[in-house]
Amino acid sequence: MMADQVDLRKQNQWEAGPDEELKIPEVYITRLHYEIVVLAQKKEFTFRCEKYKVTFGGVCRFKNVIIDTSKLDARGEVELKRVSFHPEIVLFNVPFMALPAPEDVDVD
Repeated sequence: MMADQVDLRKQNQWEAGPDEELKIPEVYITRLHYEIVVLAQKKEFTFRCEKYKVTFGGVCRFKNVIIDTSKLDARGEVELKRVSFHPEIVLFNVPFMALPAPEDVDVD
């Protein structure tokens, strides 16, 4: 495998300080077509994925997932920016909404 290629079969993580730019290889970002809002009882959370499939029995499989796992302090301010990539996440009997992932808009 060449240095500029990435292996989307492995989990990966990127970190940056609160005042630093978080740099994620573009190949991970351009593949994200859906924003998933998980409606869990205790806490609602979101992530983005390339594709998903709901199968019989309430099993939901999400492929090529990016989740914001930033560390927050007691006031809710970012201490450490962190984003994690997972090749697949499987949820069982969890309600969610799937929305088209918004494209970033450059504003001059």
